[in-house]
Amino acid sequence: MFAQYRAARQISRDRRRLYARIATLPHSTIREELVAVAQRYERNDR
Repeated sequence: MFAQYRAARQISRDRRRLYARIATLPHSTIREELVAVAQRYERNDR
């Protein structure tokens, strides 16, 4: 039970870090594509 909770928190933290790193990029089509790729990955991961 605790291991699942810890894993879920780590996934959540990693997701926030990913989006924070993408957010630091200048606005561009590359930034939008990175967001789209991350969102596709999340949908397929579940």
